[in-house]
Amino acid sequence: MGTFIRSLGMSIMLTLALAAVAAPQSSTGRLSGTVASSDGARLPHATLTLVDRASAREIRGTSDDLGAFILDRLPPGTYTLRIDFPGLAPRLIDDVVIGDDDARVAVVLEPMAVHEIVTVSGAVPRESVEATQVRESPARDVGELLSEEAGLWKLRKGGIASDVVLRGLQSRDLNVLIDGQRVYGACPNHMDPPAFHVDFSEVERVDVGKGPFDVRYQGSLGGVVNVVTRRPEAGWHASTSLGLGSFGFVNPAVTASYGGPRLSALAGSSYRRSSPYQDGRGQAFTAGAGYRPSAADGDAFRAATVWGRTAWTPADGHQVEVSYTRQQTDHILYPYLQMDAIYDDADRAALNYQAPASGRLMGVKAQATWSQVDHWMTDAYRTSSSTAPRAYAMGTDATTLTAGGRIEAALGATTIGGEGYRRNWNTETTMAGMGYAPQYSIPDVNIDALGVFVEHARPLGSAMSLDLGARLDRVVSAADRAKASLALYTAYHGSTTTSRTDILPAGRARLSWQAASSLTLAASVGHTARVAEANERFFALRRMGTDWVGNPDLAPSRNTGVDVSATVQRPRATVTANAYINRIDDYVAVYLARRQTMVAGVMNTAARSYVNVDALQRGLEASASVTVRRHLSLSSDISYVRGTMTPRASLGVTAENLAETPPLRARLRARVDDGRLFAELEGVASAEQTQVDASLGEATTPAYGLLNLTAGLRRGRVSVAAGVANLLDTYFVEHLSFQRDPFRSGVRVAEPGRNIFVNASWKF
Repeated sequence: MGTFIRSLGMSIMLTLALAAVAAPQSSTGRLSGTVASSDGARLPHATLTLVDRASAREIRGTSDDLGAFILDRLPPGTYTLRIDFPGLAPRLIDDVVIGDDDARVAVVLEPMAVHEIVTVSGAVPRESVEATQVRESPARDVGELLSEEAGLWKLRKGGIASDVVLRGLQSRDLNVLIDGQRVYGACPNHMDPPAFHVDFSEVERVDVGKGPFDVRYQGSLGGVVNVVTRRPEAGWHASTSLGLGSFGFVNPAVTASYGGPRLSALAGSSYRRSSPYQDGRGQAFTAGAGYRPSAADGDAFRAATVWGRTAWTPADGHQVEVSYTRQQTDHILYPYLQMDAIYDDADRAALNYQAPASGRLMGVKAQATWSQVDHWMTDAYRTSSSTAPRAYAMGTDATTLTAGGRIEAALGATTIGGEGYRRNWNTETTMAGMGYAPQYSIPDVNIDALGVFVEHARPLGSAMSLDLGARLDRVVSAADRAKASLALYTAYHGSTTTSRTDILPAGRARLSWQAASSLTLAASVGHTARVAEANERFFALRRMGTDWVGNPDLAPSRNTGVDVSATVQRPRATVTANAYINRIDDYVAVYLARRQTMVAGVMNTAARSYVNVDALQRGLEASASVTVRRHLSLSSDISYVRGTMTPRASLGVTAENLAETPPLRARLRARVDDGRLFAELEGVASAEQTQVDASLGEATTPAYGLLNLTAGLRRGRVSVAAGVANLLDTYFVEHLSFQRDPFRSGVRVAEPGRNIFVNASWKF
């Protein structure tokens, strides 16, 4: 904890030092306000241009991290205000009168895209990571980008493909969507999480809904993350971008689009590659993971993506959109695991339709989706395969295919809808130690879900509003009995079950109160559930020493949560805070299962497996932003979650700490931004994590502190951001570098050392 406090103190002093040299001066008049999108998301770093109608003098500024702004020291007069934000239509406000008193405006920006069809947020408040933050980040993927936000962390396995962790729950307990579409990885160890299968150059924003409050999508146990991709703007446009960074990172991309009154289209292409990065001690992340020299000196990853979409308006208010994306990746090194990806190819396609309002019907949206992933991973790049009869000593061929559809209709303040999908998952593993005999580690499992939902929002007087939601799903999970390892299921769980049907109710209620002009209070209660994944129920693999086997009798996990929040918004400061508690009944945890029954061919006496336990999470998040003066703002956030579980001593589950829970983390940022030039200094501090599950071999993680520096410019159609992440070249590992799955390598993957990056784009 001492290191955490020292690092936090250093960040505070650096931030205050910047503030001290730019203390606010007396002003004649002041304009303050907020910038948000039409769905309520606060927009950071929007460009503001205030023009004095009498003198034509321009005064520029930007919104802060929470969407607030102040333009001060303004001479009295009448002004015109223009607000610009990437991907949204500019807003022009005439006749802004500045006098001796403060003036205030609340600006809402509408989508610029010709066709904006799919929304996921519904009536539940969401947080958003916008395009401006994407372009200023050194992140290599969406999971890494989201870890820069309060309440979100990442699980790193290599140089790319970080998993999203929301309030201590990983993507298996979340819904991670792309434009509302379900996309799943094929690896049984989540080597390729859903967010990996979208390219940065496609991303317009990422919406995040926290907690068990989403009823639009089945399985949102801990929340929903939706990656919204770019859509055509009106007219002809093209853009090119180039990302460069330390360790040989390069990321060129190009996009072209046309948006007309009846027809629009967009197409793009991107490529990403990098060498293995070095940590703060100067070691490549491949060190200690048993890589052959030829592999360790090569690329860490290579990924190419092409995408396109076209939309047609056959009649006013009717919109039809078709989209397709192809991602090809190869040679992805995962020192976190015992195998690496030889290739990992993904396809996703969607058909969307939107109908206009008619009578009491306020509109209809429908969507049909399809995605597939083909994944081959081996230990061919490791020394473990040196004496193998084949090029590898172990390998897994994994495929997944998901197809589904949904429809929703708005009837005044009520929205009703339905969703259905099938997810197929099949993997075949071969190992030299088992004579390369094929084992269907995930035996061609289908998960079929069908559900309906309803949402209703209504005001309760002038200061209160109530939002209600409910959902009911029927989910059937079934493995191919001819491929399933009934012997392992019997030996460790006394079960030969290969199918199960679950009925899953869900619901929420949220009360919001405008307690004062600057104070908003809200309280939410929600309940959601998810079925156990195919690998958790039906995985089976015979190995030397210990087996790995799913538990066919796992019950669905059910999360009942309460969230209370407060937002204070003053002209110069915005503060928002959340406290939450989640009771997760039948949380799916890993444990060491003892053999219960002697079964022919099952020689080991123990196996890694899954078990239901009751878990409890308590946490808090807070964010604050202060505008010191027109071009200088300070912001900070803090995140904390504590996870515990009830032991099941009869099964040997004796730990009370919930494994893989991130520790306390805080950030402080100081930003100077006049709308054209900007510079930002960030301090990050993480506490040590001592609340671990020692029965699984989970080790504590030391505290650490970091400094990051970013600067850039925006000039018309050109924008450039450059910076240094981990400025002091600190060596550190994040707590989620621990891994419990069967193919773990035992190596804790350290984070990158000093990382210089440049992101440049040109729109024409």
